[in-house]
This record gives sequence, C-alpha cells and structure tokens, in this order.
Amino acid sequence: MKYYGLALQPMQESGAFLLRAMQNEEMPRLDLLVRESVQNALDAGHSRSQSTPVKVDFNILKQATHEIAEIFTDGIDLDTLNNRYPDQTMLLEVRDSLTEGLTGPLTFGSVEDDASHGNLLKLVFEIGRTRNDDGAGGSWGLGKTCYFRMGAGLVIYYSRIKFRDRFEERLVASLVEDETRSDCLQISSRTGIAWWGAAEELRPVTCQDQIHKTLKKLGISPFLEEETGTSVIIPFLREDLLPVFDQDHGTRPWWYQSYDAYIRIALQRWFCVRIDNRAFLDGPYLAASVNGAPLLKHQMLPIFKSTQSLYNRVADKDVSRHDYLNQQGVKAENVVRKDIYLRNEFLGSGSAGHLVAALMTSEQLGMGAPDNIPSPGLCIFGRPENTTPYRPIITFMRRPGMNICWDDSIDSRGWNGGFSGSADGLHMIALFVPRSNRQLLNPDKRHLAGATQNLEGYLRSCERADHAAWVDISGMRIVEKIRTACGKIVKDFGLKPIKTVSVKPSIRMARNLADLLLPSRGFGADGRGGPPASPAKPIRTECGPNRKSIPSPELDIYKVGYVEEGIAVSWTLVWGAIEESCPREILLAVDSESGPISPELWTKNGLGTFPFRLSDLAFAEAFKVDAKLKDAASGPASVMHMYPRKVDDRPHSISGHFVVNFVTPSGSTLRPILIVAISKEAEVGRE
Repeated sequence: MKYYGLALQPMQESGAFLLRAMQNEEMPRLDLLVRESVQNALDAGHSRSQSTPVKVDFNILKQATHEIAEIFTDGIDLDTLNNRYPDQTMLLEVRDSLTEGLTGPLTFGSVEDDASHGNLLKLVFEIGRTRNDDGAGGSWGLGKTCYFRMGAGLVIYYSRIKFRDRFEERLVASLVEDETRSDCLQISSRTGIAWWGAAEELRPVTCQDQIHKTLKKLGISPFLEEETGTSVIIPFLREDLLPVFDQDHGTRPWWYQSYDAYIRIALQRWFCVRIDNRAFLDGPYLAASVNGAPLLKHQMLPIFKSTQSLYNRVADKDVSRHDYLNQQGVKAENVVRKDIYLRNEFLGSGSAGHLVAALMTSEQLGMGAPDNIPSPGLCIFGRPENTTPYRPIITFMRRPGMNICWDDSIDSRGWNGGFSGSADGLHMIALFVPRSNRQLLNPDKRHLAGATQNLEGYLRSCERADHAAWVDISGMRIVEKIRTACGKIVKDFGLKPIKTVSVKPSIRMARNLADLLLPSRGFGADGRGGPPASPAKPIRTECGPNRKSIPSPELDIYKVGYVEEGIAVSWTLVWGAIEESCPREILLAVDSESGPISPELWTKNGLGTFPFRLSDLAFAEAFKVDAKLKDAASGPASVMHMYPRKVDDRPHSISGHFVVNFVTPSGSTLRPILIVAISKEAEVGRE
C-alpha cells in the first residue's frame, strides 16, 4: 500500500488536535469506542427491516509486529515501530455485517454536484462531516477520532459493498498521531496525518487478491458470499484502556479484568434496549458478540435487562409474561408509565415522549445469593452505593437506541427532580424515550436549520460530539421542560406513601441504637422524615382516690458490637407494671422515613426476604422466665417472647443479649430497630 502524507496548508487540522477533538476525558476510552463504532454500524444498517439484526462483532487478537510492519514499509519508521512494539501486539477488530458497508465514491473528484459523499469519504477522509438524516447517531462527524486514541493512531478500514449487481471490496488505512512527539511513527510529517491506499492515487485498494493478502497478514477474515459490511481494524492496541477502579469501592468487578469482559458490559451499558430485542421500535435490533461469543438479552446484567423491559413498555403496554420485570415479580404498582406533555412547543396535540420507571428490590436486581450481582451504581458508574436510600438512576435516548447518559443526580433541577431515593430501600430505574416525529412549532421563527424541524432533529442538534448530554439550543427550553417534567414524575412516584405497622416504637431506644450503629450523615433527619414524635403520655388507672402513673415496658440498649454478618446487641428490659402477667416481646423491624416496617408488612409489600434475623439469645443471669425466638410468617426469626414462669416470678428487669444477623445483602445497608411491646400471644410456659 502506498503512503500519502498530509501536507501542511492553511486551516489544516493537525494530529494533536484531532486526538483531542472529542473533548471527553471523563468517559473511559473503551466506552467511547463502543458507543461510536456501534452507532456507525447501526447508521449503516438503518434500512434493514425491524425483524432482521445488525451484527457487530468485537474481536481481540494477537499479531506479530513484523506481519503488520510489512504492510506499511512505505512511510513508517520501522525502527521506531519495533522499539515501541517489539515482538507481538494486540489488535482489535470491530466488524459490522448485514450493513451497507463503506459506500459512495472512491475519491472527491468522483463526487457530483450536491451528491452524497457516501460513507467511505466521510469516515476515512473527512472530518466534521456527518449524516443528515434525523435518525443517525452522529451530529458532529468527530466521533471517529476515538479510533485513533485506542492505539498508535493507525486504523485500517476494510469493507465489502454491493455496487449495482456485483460486490466490491475496499481497503484503506489512516494514521493520526501527535506530530509533536519525539518518537513519531512517520518518517517525516508536519501534520501527523497520513493515509495508505492504491498505488495510482489516494483512494482505497479495490484489488481483491491484494486485499485478501493484507487481511491474512492481519489475521482478519474477509467477507464472503452475500455478506456486506465494514471491519475497522486497530493494531498496536494500548494496554491501559481499562479504567482504573478505586480500591476504596471494594473488590474490583470481573469486567475490569480484561478487554473482552469490559466490552461486553460496555455494550450493555449503552445499547441495552437494542441488544437482542426484537421489540425495538426504530429499526433492526442489535446482534452483538465479543470474541465470537454472542451477547444475548438473558445474559445481560439485571439492571440492563430491567432497562430493556422499561423500553418495551413504551412500545407496548401489554408486555409478555417473559418480560424481565414480570419474571422478577415486580408489582404493577411499582411500575409507572407517563406521557410527557409540553406547552407551546409542537404542532398539534400529543406528548413529547414517555417516561417509564420501576421500583425494584435488591433481590429482584440479582444482588442476593446465589447471583451476587454488583449494585446498579457499580455496573453503570463504576462506584457502588451501599447505603440507603439508593439514588434513582435515569437514562434517555433518541431513535438509534443508545443511552445518551446515565444520571443519578439528586439536584432539584435534574432528571430526578431532587428525589434522593426510596425510604424502604428500593432501587428506582427510569427511562425517557422521546416521540421523535413530533413537529416543532414555528421552527423558522426560531432560526433553526431544516434538519431540526422535528423533535428528533432538535435533540440530535443538542448533543455534543461525544453524545453525552442534551443541551438546549440558545433561546429554547425543550430539553429543560422535558427534564423538569420527568423529574416531577420520578419524585412523585418515588415518594408514594408506605403503610406502617400499628405499633409505636420506643423512639428513644431506636435513636440510641441508630446513633451507635450508623454514620451521622446520609440517613435523613432524626425524626425519620415525618413530624417529631410527641412525648408519650403515661397510662393512668383509677386506683383509689389518687391517680397514679403505671410504667410501661421499656428497653435500653447499653452495648453494641459488630460481628461477622451481623450486630451483637446487649440490652436491659424493664418489665413494667401494665398487664404484669402478660408476656413481653422484642420485635425486630426495618426503620424508614415513614415509620418502622414489620416483617409482615415487608412480606405483604413484596419486598422479598426480610433482611434481619435474631439469633444467639442469652441472658446475663438466671431469671425465672422462659424465652423463645419466633419466626415471622415466611421469614426468619424476628420476635423474641418472654414469659414469667409463675405469677409471682415477674422480674423487675431482665438483661441479655442477642445477634441481629444480616440475611440479605441489603441488610447491611438498612437500619434495624427494636420495639418492645406487650405480647398478645397466649401465656405459654407458665406453670
């Protein structure tokens, strides 16, 4: 292949500039690569029917440096190349098939007036030129620069297209490197930009024999038979593309161990609604694989399965019983689907889109045994959230089906409307899908281009080059209005009232226990989110001419210690004088902003297994009482009953200890409280 270096000329971009063109250093580079390459493939397959897929395969290979060097002997400093990459190197191939491939003219001289430049010239030879159709992923033409950041800056493009009644193959390579580096690969370049192509002129090689020989050196298979598509090949892959995982967040997840594992999760993170989803609304579904292993929807992490289920509720309110949310037993009252209406923005009536959200338990998200899936925050943001309330997570997208971003902000002006999380330890997952074809009201008067006549075009124009946010065009407030409306629905849905148990806790005891067990921040106000508890009035009885206060049972926590998977609690129970002959009980409950949640209420609300269990009961000294731990209905032991053996054996106080065990993963993040009461059970154990 012949070398064509780009000469320095007026208004000419440089390699150093293009490597920084995306202006996104926060998102991991592998995520940027997955987002860009899959969007390019979906754009090239948009014309296919909804029932057929667009295939995207990520293949990571090892290849000898000298095999690759033999292709680029013209223009490359081979000594520098061998010093930087001795022996062998990793090579990444991103291969899409069942797509149209790199179509269009081979050279700029072949482009007729006002004719389309085609996929080939836009991807390989141009910068800042993009597709004009509203449903396309790109809006700046800069996304492809992420390819050059994955390795030494060398990218090889191989494609097979159907041209009229025959197939044609095309092969071309490009290099973008920082021209200021002392160890540049090019022998001589003032721009850092170059191409390799046909010997006659700067255009792709089209000779099939030459292309197949080059592919063999790279270890890449050619397209065969009726196959069309594009293969983007990145040799000399960097070894530092995995993001750094903060060890303070715990054990490093498995997908941080290798490139192929990380790419599988990145595919789910950004394209979960389209992966293996035949119910996808706007085009063919996505069939993805990594190193030959297909990624199917049932293999996705629960948070991403849930998001796809929410998307399918936009397409059809009556979802299949095989839908993931239905399989996990998410109740109808824990799912909401709302239309987003805006005033004075669109022609005619109708909504701007749909917001769908679900409240799910940790068990429904697979965080319990035997799955032990990491928390949604860790799967999406790379940082776990181990304390309740869990921040709500929302995402939004356009027609290509890529999540623009994931947002867990609790800012009052954000997508979640300031909602800080469900008090009962549930996780909220939400999704906004716009109605792309809504026509804008008076676009000409708003100085909008023709491509932004509808909502899809407007949102596309609101994206930066990295597609990581929607930012309103100056003078317009469509995104702001959508965000505000979504935030109100999320907050109202998340703050729906929770029924509380009928018994009242000993507030002083509960607060003392909480102060000993939990940090001082992140758990709400001391009043548990409701009005301050009024002082308990003493119960009075008529005993002669003078009224006397009768003391009620009280529980005092005087020592708390941590044990494996639980908390050891030492306590003293004051028996009290009310109904002295009746048994006393200590009830274990979960604290919430709306009050304590008993095991019965926990089960009734479909929250899964009650997260706490009492065990290892013992008394500090001998007492003339019998005690037993009682199992809650369909749950672990959560109540301790104490009975006097004889009427005259009622103790003034009893001291003992037990362990509050964490039964589920959420147990270590919730707040347990202990409630003392007069038992309504029959007095058993008395002689």
